[in-house]
Amino acid sequence: MTWNESAGTVSRAFDEWLHSERNIRAFLRLSTAWSERGYDSSWSRAEESFAAVFDPDRHYGDEHVDIFDSSVGGLWPTDYTWMLQAATLKDAVTAFEVYLEKALEEALHRRRYEKDGQRVSLRLAVGKNQESPGWRTIVAAHRVLGTIVDTDSVKEVRALRHLLTHQHGELRTEEIRERFCEAATEATLEEYERSYVGGKVHLGEARVLKCLDWLGAVVRSADPPVWEIEWGQGTLPAEELYSAKCVELVRCP
Repeated sequence: MTWNESAGTVSRAFDEWLHSERNIRAFLRLSTAWSERGYDSSWSRAEESFAAVFDPDRHYGDEHVDIFDSSVGGLWPTDYTWMLQAATLKDAVTAFEVYLEKALEEALHRRRYEKDGQRVSLRLAVGKNQESPGWRTIVAAHRVLGTIVDTDSVKEVRALRHLLTHQHGELRTEEIRERFCEAATEATLEEYERSYVGGKVHLGEARVLKCLDWLGAVVRSADPPVWEIEWGQGTLPAEELYSAKCVELVRCP
């Protein structure tokens, strides 16, 4: 028996990630559809409400726009869509990072070793006052297991997540704008839709889904060696993990 996603021979961490990833994609798809219908309905109600009181002697004819704006709390469709796509991408990166940590914990689970005459187990190295191992530790540990998880694509997605999380997507300099601008995509946009310094990074559903695909590809490359250690014939490279300072020794009772 070997690792096989279709057959379900995967790690527990992969199962959890797959469930989360499917939910994240459904969240994006359903929320997009529901918001489109909701905004269309709000716009129609605003037009109908204004039409019922329209007086050519008192009104300019576009007051329904203010009615609509009030009904949605000032959150127009383009802003809602951007927030939805940003939330989707951030959640996807979080699910990815959670998988990487849990997969390592699964590989370490129940392993016992003799070290300097002591019976010990291994746990992921965690910095002082930290709840989880740092990114470098996660990357190094998976590298020891045989998988590169900090690919160029992952670095790009995590940098975008950082921009969304810590700068709310704001492109504060021309350098940052160029760093996160997708030239091919923006070439298809109207001038007013394109990114600019001081504005927010352009996302779009296609870009978000591409980022999810990149993360998923890395998860699928990282899981087979984890599964082999936990369920197959693989051996945990304990000494290599310890030498790389990815794990700490815990004395067994």
